[in-house]
Amino acid sequence: MTSKRLRAVAAAAVAALMMTGATSAREVRLADKGKARCVIVVPPGSMAWDGSSDALPRTPNESELEQRRRLLRDSVRDLALYLEKISGAKFEIVEGLPAREKRLPIYIGSESQKLFGPVGRPKAGLFGFRVVVGKKGLGLYGESEYGTSYAIYELLHRLGCRWYMPTELGECVPQLSRLTLPEIDESLAPATEYRGMWHGGADFLRRNRMNGIRVNGAHALEGYISKEQREAHPDWCLKVGGKPHPYMLRWTRQDVADAIADRLLQQLAGCDPAVSTSSSISPGDYVVPTDDPEEMKYDPTPRIWEPAASQWSVSDRLILLANRIADRVGKKFPNVRFGLYIYVNYSMPPVKQKVHPNVIPMFAPIDFNRMHPMTWPNHPNKTWLVDMVQGWSKVAQRTAFRGYGFNLAELSAPNPFITKWATDIPILMNNNCAYWMPETKGGFESMLPGYYLGTRLPFDPTLKPEVVLQDLMERFYGAAAEPMSRYWHRMDRAWLEANEYAGCGFGYLRMFTPEVLKDARTAIDEALSKCRTIPEYRRVELANESLTLFELFMKMRRDWAAGRLNSLADDYTLWRSSILYLNGRYGGDIAFGGVYGTVSYPDRFYGVAYKEASRVAREFAPLAPPLLRWQYCYDKEEKAEALGWTKPEFDDTDWKTTHVVEETWSTLGHHNTMGRMVYRAKVSLAAAPAGKKAFLWIGSTDGSAKLFVNGQHVKYVELGKAEERDAFSGYCQPAVFDISNAVKPGANQITILCERKWLNELGTGGLMGPVVIYRSK
Repeated sequence: MTSKRLRAVAAAAVAALMMTGATSAREVRLADKGKARCVIVVPPGSMAWDGSSDALPRTPNESELEQRRRLLRDSVRDLALYLEKISGAKFEIVEGLPAREKRLPIYIGSESQKLFGPVGRPKAGLFGFRVVVGKKGLGLYGESEYGTSYAIYELLHRLGCRWYMPTELGECVPQLSRLTLPEIDESLAPATEYRGMWHGGADFLRRNRMNGIRVNGAHALEGYISKEQREAHPDWCLKVGGKPHPYMLRWTRQDVADAIADRLLQQLAGCDPAVSTSSSISPGDYVVPTDDPEEMKYDPTPRIWEPAASQWSVSDRLILLANRIADRVGKKFPNVRFGLYIYVNYSMPPVKQKVHPNVIPMFAPIDFNRMHPMTWPNHPNKTWLVDMVQGWSKVAQRTAFRGYGFNLAELSAPNPFITKWATDIPILMNNNCAYWMPETKGGFESMLPGYYLGTRLPFDPTLKPEVVLQDLMERFYGAAAEPMSRYWHRMDRAWLEANEYAGCGFGYLRMFTPEVLKDARTAIDEALSKCRTIPEYRRVELANESLTLFELFMKMRRDWAAGRLNSLADDYTLWRSSILYLNGRYGGDIAFGGVYGTVSYPDRFYGVAYKEASRVAREFAPLAPPLLRWQYCYDKEEKAEALGWTKPEFDDTDWKTTHVVEETWSTLGHHNTMGRMVYRAKVSLAAAPAGKKAFLWIGSTDGSAKLFVNGQHVKYVELGKAEERDAFSGYCQPAVFDISNAVKPGANQITILCERKWLNELGTGGLMGPVVIYRSK
């Protein structure tokens, strides 16, 4: 951004400040021509250096109090740093106002309250803050160090400072020779008690006010009961199939709740009851069996069915347990917040139980609306997620959101989350969401707009998303703002308009068509041509590098869908190495996700199959073109063999046709379906030379695959092993069948029974890759 444009933006920010002042519009001068007119006054001891960022006390209370002190210290340093970056003047930080000081004081924290009075707008006793600018000086302070930090960054934000992504690349700071502020006095508070991301670094998160008292929601419940306790009290264990489970517990027993509470009290021993902290009481990562007759007594009548988990709800059981724990622990530690995942078959709200004020239900919707707003029409999960959010808000004073801020298992696609967060965050904030803590991964190159909305709207949900995004585009991209806005909105629409709901990248061929990618490329190229400064170019180039890699990713998907297998291995190696190179160049968790974030999932879901596909194409001779279009029928009662569906003469002309790469089970209307799909195809094969074996290669499946060739069941034998199996079973792994004794030259009929027994990914199932029939050379 040019200096002229920066001055214009800063002037607009100051004008906005003047309009919001609660007193007169008289200006207060902070700096002029490189000379500071103010001094920053802090409480004694607040600026002490700790020696090591890792040297935190061990107890939860001591750690929290020390982290607050460091938060205040680092916020004050930022205040001095960015006032200097704006004005060119150095601002001194002092403990206590020196005698006969002529500079106007900027009072921080408790020093402000002595002069200006109470904060005025409380928020959980910690987060309210006040910004004062007047004749006596400036006051930046809050109910705690959190509130004081928020006041500091509120002032810097209004002066035009922005941190859109980590490092200097994401920093936008105006430059002014004369720095003034209008007289103002505002008491403010964030809408939420905690806002967080999983990455970005301490500086980025602090400057965007992404902090607070975090709620711990780890899968921890069973760990509070020791092995010895289980052995001594077998009646504490959940009955599954009539037998005590080795680690699942009976949640409705008072003595189980007491034992867990006692363990938590031991862990909290020595803590100050007045200081807020958090413990998790979330169960392990499993769907809860529901057939224990003792536990069933506490279920509502009629019982509630959890559609996504395909199981009866146990929410009332879990809330009964959580309430008892919170009540017992809360008598001694009233400020402990208990994180409790709303998950699998305890996702729907309880019917009989209200939630204890210190129990925080945490939405963890792994099965719901990852890419689409919770109100999106025609979604296969209908309005289940919004129903959950609204339902829990009626029984819980506060909730938390612990959903996904990215496309789980595939991070390379540009994924701006514009419509999703603009829709979902206000709904959550209007339904008692006090903790905003989505899971995120380093992806500012592909998810920047959503990440920025996720920093602003949970703090102030009254902001208009389109205004927030305009601020991002104009300040961050400068002269390239218009084509970059067009780029991000085009990619956002691509996620939504295809009405494809499968997870990972399996629906991308329907979302990111050649027309969509052409529009995206046109916008990026135009943006690059319009850049006028080096920062503008670097920021657009980051998005360009992301799109370039995604274009290669989509080339591989199109080749896979067309049965062009030769170059897949080389292309995947190039794509993978480029991701890792760019991650190293940009650093850590900032962009291109790293090995775990961007590469490990594709290695499993695509890499193995792509490499094997190229080997098959290189080392063997095809007997027919790859099979991609199949007749299919859902075998609800699993009677395909009895009904003759595997016989070559069976008439399948009434069956529908699917392209097994371009379409997913979600596309076919089977998003949440478990069970069997039957695929049938006819193929004409060339004759194999004498002594040459014939093989059928399935590129990828979700679940098992049982093969019939010309009505003959061909068993699966894993390479290098002698054991025969009725069917292959795997996920995104290729499988090879020896069909030498079942095929013949000319017309052949192939039937594959594919069965999905458990959830590997949303909306997938059955065949997910080309089927190739080949012979040895």
